[in-house]
Amino acid sequence: MKRAFLDMAKRPAALGRIARTVCLAILGFTAALTGSQTAFALTIDTDTAILKANVTVEDRLVTLGDLFINAGPLAGTAVFRSPSLGQSGSIKADLVLEAALRAGLNKVTANNIAVVNVARASELVTEADILGSVASQLQAKGYVSATAQVDVELNSHITDQHAAVGGFTPFEVRNLRFDRASGRFIANLTIYGREDLGIVHLNGRAVETVMVPVVSRTIRSGEVLSENDITMTPMPRQRAEASNPANLAEVIGKAVKQSLRPGTIASAAFFTEPDMVKRSDTVTIMFNAGNLNLSIMGKALSDGTKGDIIPVQNAQTNRIIRAQVVGHGLLQITTPNQNVASLGAN
Repeated sequence: MKRAFLDMAKRPAALGRIARTVCLAILGFTAALTGSQTAFALTIDTDTAILKANVTVEDRLVTLGDLFINAGPLAGTAVFRSPSLGQSGSIKADLVLEAALRAGLNKVTANNIAVVNVARASELVTEADILGSVASQLQAKGYVSATAQVDVELNSHITDQHAAVGGFTPFEVRNLRFDRASGRFIANLTIYGREDLGIVHLNGRAVETVMVPVVSRTIRSGEVLSENDITMTPMPRQRAEASNPANLAEVIGKAVKQSLRPGTIASAAFFTEPDMVKRSDTVTIMFNAGNLNLSIMGKALSDGTKGDIIPVQNAQTNRIIRAQVVGHGLLQITTPNQNVASLGAN
């Protein structure tokens, strides 16, 4: 938002006309100035100070060197106050020329400029910048894991602030204190060039988070888990560790032991290997011993997952034997003294 400089004295229009007349007399301009802009520029002496239309300054005061090209030895002379950090203002060229004459800069030209715009440079400091600094310090001081994600919240929000440019850093968080048990912290904030703000006292809470697998939909008992059923979600480390979250790669493709609701942390205790054989399924029973390979159809008498040994009935002899589940619908006799004859012919 542009504003006029408050500390500039207002001058009557007549005084402005006098100042312009004085400038023209010093420069030796003639009535030919009513000609083209090119012709005007060619009449300016090499030691004439030329007014700028747009100026950006970094300091509290605006100097002749900021306002004019070729201000010479008087370039460092301050003539106006700057706008506030990050703000801008405007002033009539007549008032700038008058201030230059008072300061001793006698050979000046407005260069056909009516208004000069002055902006104060700054660096914007946001709340996100401050929170990031707090998190980095917590990690650097060993309050939280150096590799963990840290969520930081302030008890009172901080609006964006403008810092002066040229400092080693636009802001600094100092005297950080942290309570591991509660996650509460306090610190002091200073913003470069903002003596008007002084020291800002920060207080809030920092929570170390880890990514954990969380159930994203209702999963019924016996269903097999897929990647679409899980969302990796940041969660406070203490809560996550208490729930014993599973390694995602270890549970995808596993069967759910009990129904799970959305938002439940996927603990390894909730999952098991899915059944490869269901009770009453028609299965293939195999026996391999050296060059002897036998197989026969049968019926599973119970559910079984890979590695389980379950009872199975020979479809030809109706005899019940025990075999190990080795695949979907596939069982193998592993006991050497098993009555191989009970398999019947292939």
